[in-house]
Amino acid sequence: MELKLVGLLVSFIMTLLLFCTAYAEAIKMSNTDGKVDGSTLIFSLPLAVLFSFFTCLFQK
Repeated sequence: MELKLVGLLVSFIMTLLLFCTAYAEAIKMSNTDGKVDGSTLIFSLPLAVLFSFFTCLFQK
């Protein structure tokens, strides 16, 4: 298997996982009263965007 294909698959799977994690965390935060801990959302959303950029790079 080519290294470029492995990078594409890993970055694509990480993108899906991180966007789903950010979405689930946002849903959980919206249903919570009072103070919430948004560190998971803050870290997972930019990382998802970064891995989607990597996916675009490996696709070409």
